[in-house]
Amino acid sequence: MYIQKIRICNFRNFNKFTMEFHDGLNVIIGSNNSGKTGLLYTIALLNNPESVSINDFNKNNLMRFTTDYKESAPQIEIEYTIHHEISEDNTEDESIIKLISFLGIDKIQEAKKTEQGQKGIYSLVACVKITYILDTKYLGEYQKSVASINSFDEYCKALNLFQSHYSWVFTNGMTDTSVDKKEATSIFRIDFIEAERNSQAVYKETRREIEAYVRDNNAALQQLQQDLSASMKTTMEPLLSRISGVIETGRDEIGLSKGNVSISQDMRPSTSVSNSYIIDVKDTKSDYILPLTHNGLGYNNLINIYMLIKLTEIQKGKDFRILCLEEPEAHLHPAMQYKLFKYLKNLDETNNLNQQIFVTTHSSNISSVAGIDNMFMLAYERNGIAECKQQSLKKQFENKANSKAHMSKFLDVTRSDMLFADRIIIVEGIAEKLLLPAFMEKCNCPYEDEHIAIVEIGGKHFEHFVNVFAGNAVQKKVLCITDNDFSWINNGSISSIDDYKNHEASHIKKLKSDFPFPNLHISTQHSNGRTFEDELFISNISNNDISKKLMKIALSESMEQFIDLNGVDFDSWDANRTSIDGRSKNKIENLLDVFKNAIAIGKTESEKTVYRQLFFAELFLLYAKDRKGDVALDILVDEELLSGIAVPGYIKEGLEWLLK
Repeated sequence: MYIQKIRICNFRNFNKFTMEFHDGLNVIIGSNNSGKTGLLYTIALLNNPESVSINDFNKNNLMRFTTDYKESAPQIEIEYTIHHEISEDNTEDESIIKLISFLGIDKIQEAKKTEQGQKGIYSLVACVKITYILDTKYLGEYQKSVASINSFDEYCKALNLFQSHYSWVFTNGMTDTSVDKKEATSIFRIDFIEAERNSQAVYKETRREIEAYVRDNNAALQQLQQDLSASMKTTMEPLLSRISGVIETGRDEIGLSKGNVSISQDMRPSTSVSNSYIIDVKDTKSDYILPLTHNGLGYNNLINIYMLIKLTEIQKGKDFRILCLEEPEAHLHPAMQYKLFKYLKNLDETNNLNQQIFVTTHSSNISSVAGIDNMFMLAYERNGIAECKQQSLKKQFENKANSKAHMSKFLDVTRSDMLFADRIIIVEGIAEKLLLPAFMEKCNCPYEDEHIAIVEIGGKHFEHFVNVFAGNAVQKKVLCITDNDFSWINNGSISSIDDYKNHEASHIKKLKSDFPFPNLHISTQHSNGRTFEDELFISNISNNDISKKLMKIALSESMEQFIDLNGVDFDSWDANRTSIDGRSKNKIENLLDVFKNAIAIGKTESEKTVYRQLFFAELFLLYAKDRKGDVALDILVDEELLSGIAVPGYIKEGLEWLLK
């Protein structure tokens, strides 16, 4: 039995919001203030609705009080759709008893029956509707109170005066028939471990189990208390005798005997059995014991979460358990986060979780191991009508088996950052990933403020990563920075500039064709470069100091003096071939010959200039392509070079789109 769907109206960030879940592990990811905590509180309300107040109304809705809430008072409405499968030969299934008041007759008749061996399995759906509403006796008074109010602050103050007249109404969401509160709040046992947590949740659970055991074994425990009392009296006899002697002296003088009253004493253990239960930690090396309060927060969190999960194995009614975990990564080392959720995922996959678990997180360590099928994205969008949006990644990857398999394999800790970002930049390689933050700073693009993630995918398989966001209800802008892969040199001759202008790489064509979405943009080289490296060089070729530094970084140290003497002047390099270092001589001369022939047959002076520049861009790429990461790092550590370097135009254009 589990919560299959929640519909929320006018509660916190949620205006009109619906979200579906599945049995087992549900990991909810999103940026701060996206509604994750509010969603957990909504789930917890089914067990404990008393915690709601006027402050939980959706403030964006309340701001329309002059049109929406002059005649009728605001209210919160939440529907919980609960799914349960019942076997026709299971006469001990308590779930149906808990759900009976929330089933619709038509739903029972239409319940889907499937055959599993010899057993008939019925899929039942129940709906619990709870409404936080003003008592109708006070509606007239409310209308008079807000009739002349035009200020939002004044309206909120007036609304607060009616806080005590609000209450929850419980109904069957299918039939709208009234239901007793206890019937709704007792369906599930919901544990909510908040981000600021302590050990009390575990103590609450263990004491509940101990108290249940005490009720079932009351006679034996009463005998235990009597035996304990007798043992204590024997041990304490010398002191008890002294106390008795003291209190007996003078009792007649003060008049106690007149009232037929005497003072009696006994040793009677008063501490309850459940309160006697404690959880300590034991050091496995030195064998000493510490109370939880004196242990580190990280391991305490791990103990609390682990015990709440494992306690389902000794409790009756496992179907009735829901565990809400808010940011379990708090105080946990990244490796511990990873291991904890690997454990939870394994339990989920083997159907041994024994409860429905809801987790909110900002941790890429958790998202990298939780599994695509278990993850839900949440976002709070305020363009026009403010509303929370959600997307199940399992549904997002329906009919996309290849992409799902790829992402399941490659959505590691680093790449999982994109799930938590507001905007995403996907790049091919390590050089772009290393240099982009610096380029963004130069372009006045606030990297941290805008919550931008840079994801390096190590190739051109953009479609798998784009599939996470393409057509997603959670609209995140995705910028793909990729190479156009034009080939300037073919069989020893140079391609024309017109060919370059008309070229579009096959993977770019496919991206545009498969993902015609406004939240996706593709940026590629357009200034005669074919990769990030040669376009970077072309963008800086007019600055002699910068271009010489870049060439020195790519080429061997033996070429430094030659570069200093000849700069990036094609004719000078051609005229001084004999001075080129021997190890580089053949490679550079072959390239010189190819571009010298192209310049000779160039149609215009402008075209010839392009070919002269392309020689250096191709030479830079030729030496940089096998050590792109090192070249990028060399640029980053040279502050003078980095401050003077120009950002390639296609990257500027992409960043401008991303910030719109």
